Amino acid sequence: MCGICGELQFQDGPARDEATVAHLSALMARRGPDDAGRWHDGHRAWLAFRRLAILDLSPAGHQPMLTPDGRYALVFNGEVYNFRQLRAELERAGVAFRSSGDTEVVLQALAHWGTAALDRLNGMFALALYDRHERSLLLARDHAGIKPLYYLLSDAGIFCASQYDQIMRHPWAADRPVSPDGLALYLRLGYIPAPYALLAQTHMLPAGAWLRATADGRIERGTYTEFPSYREPDLRGPEAYEAVEAAVADAVRRQMVSDVPLGAFLSGGIDSPLVAANMRAGGRPVRAYTIGTASGHLADATDESDDAVAYARQLGLDHVLEQFAPDRALGWLDAVVAACSEPLADHSIFPTLLVSHLARRDMTVMLSGDGGDELFWGYAERFGSVLRHAADFREPYWQRSARWGAKRAFNVGRAHPNLRARDIGDWYRQKHTRIPAAWLAAVFPDAPGWPADFGLFRYDGWRADETAQWLRWNEFVGHLSMVLLKVDRASMANSLEVRVPLLDREVLAVAGRVDWRSCLDLTSGLGKLPLRHALARHVPAPTLAKRGFQIPMATWLRGPLRPLFIDTFAGRRELLGLPLDGAALARLLDEHVSGRTDLSRALWTILSLALWHDRHFRPGVAPDASAVAAHTAVRIE
Repeated sequence: MCGICGELQFQDGPARDEATVAHLSALMARRGPDDAGRWHDGHRAWLAFRRLAILDLSPAGHQPMLTPDGRYALVFNGEVYNFRQLRAELERAGVAFRSSGDTEVVLQALAHWGTAALDRLNGMFALALYDRHERSLLLARDHAGIKPLYYLLSDAGIFCASQYDQIMRHPWAADRPVSPDGLALYLRLGYIPAPYALLAQTHMLPAGAWLRATADGRIERGTYTEFPSYREPDLRGPEAYEAVEAAVADAVRRQMVSDVPLGAFLSGGIDSPLVAANMRAGGRPVRAYTIGTASGHLADATDESDDAVAYARQLGLDHVLEQFAPDRALGWLDAVVAACSEPLADHSIFPTLLVSHLARRDMTVMLSGDGGDELFWGYAERFGSVLRHAADFREPYWQRSARWGAKRAFNVGRAHPNLRARDIGDWYRQKHTRIPAAWLAAVFPDAPGWPADFGLFRYDGWRADETAQWLRWNEFVGHLSMVLLKVDRASMANSLEVRVPLLDREVLAVAGRVDWRSCLDLTSGLGKLPLRHALARHVPAPTLAKRGFQIPMATWLRGPLRPLFIDTFAGRRELLGLPLDGAALARLLDEHVSGRTDLSRALWTILSLALWHDRHFRPGVAPDASAVAAHTAVRIE
């Protein structure tokens, strides 16, 4: 796991100065503490790299890496798990190799097969490849968007980077205005999905996509793979369970290749225990890491450490558990803000950062269980509430709305409130909106609306099979991308590589064939049935709860975070240029503190944006963090 950045100028002029290149490279130092490299063509193009050494620890793994003839130069962040098979195929074609890792395989595959090579890679990656003959820069990102890649496109050229703070600090980004679309998406979703970004003419490259820029300013885009919104299923029941179990076992085995220590995250749920169980099935010892949020002798409602301890005992894991009481965990607030180089409101980054810090004491690589909920209908309440009422959307909107109004007026039967939604896509968008529309309009009266070209929630079907698959597609393309951003930021802040076997391309291929009814039981409210069956082969009684690393944010905002919230917005009249109604924000906070409504998602979305702004937004140097530190007790050592 590493960090990359690079630039191609579209106009003749002086090459980028070394001080700027060194500064942009230094920003990603935590992504790669083991080695650094820079390359330039002496004219318009340069690439920079920071390395976290995982495979081939020798100097032969140094990047930027060039082909022997000097035509191609590559910087590559990630891991490709089928690199040995690809290497053997390339060797049969006459390619000679100088190293033993996957980077040179990726380099030679791109040189040999062009962009067609991308669809042959099974792994996680972001890359930039410069072709000196064509004077072109190719950018590409893995099939699931596990690794990030941003780019800035201007009349002067294109610049790409692993982190958004590198984009903001590039000279071409100076005085670039905030994008209304990017800000609108953050305020509603708590993150900015690809291809959008916060500043105008900056973007995140979408998952499964590539972009090629040439020195004369031409831009070519392509998609080499997409997660399907519908596929006719052909796996059901026990056959589906066996296929999923085999695919997961193979994926874990593939992803355990490492030349440095490797361990596992362990929650009290289903997915990470299943990954750890498959790691242990190979007969090797496995060290697993868990954090809890216990307070004194009473465990918080979000604490899952008891379940994780039981799993570790049953699986024979070497278990490392550390409890973080609220007064200690809040001491990491400054570290959370520092880790997010772009706005991100997923507050589960707290425990993810904590468990990454804990694991990094011993490990360089960790396996996680991310992706199981999205692939196998694990968000049972969210999915189930829609599927139980999907058939109601056969009726025209006016008819459903009138029926809802009549039931409410005369108190006849149960009037499901979301029958008022125009369609299922609109209803699901409301489920994912972090700040309720009325509060958003009150706090930010001039908030920009949803981008006109944003299609994540466009769906007007109602049939169960199509709707179930659309719901999964929506979670995979949307919510999962926020989860992966969180994991990347938290782990890379600790120079830790995190692999996600459940997002292996072969697991995705099998998941796409499974009937949703073999994953989600609407009667019991249980999802991820194939993963539950697989885990039951290893432990006698898997938990029925939907669990993952969590924190009590609602409680924190009523207690220890409340003074920071008040101080942060005292006298503040705008945020990123958007007018802010302080009285409305005070009412929002009061509504939550009173206990009448849980508005923690809305409050944290607004607070985290302000904290991000004060630390990251266009500072010449990192600002003094004393405003945050004054409200915290513990800092990263």
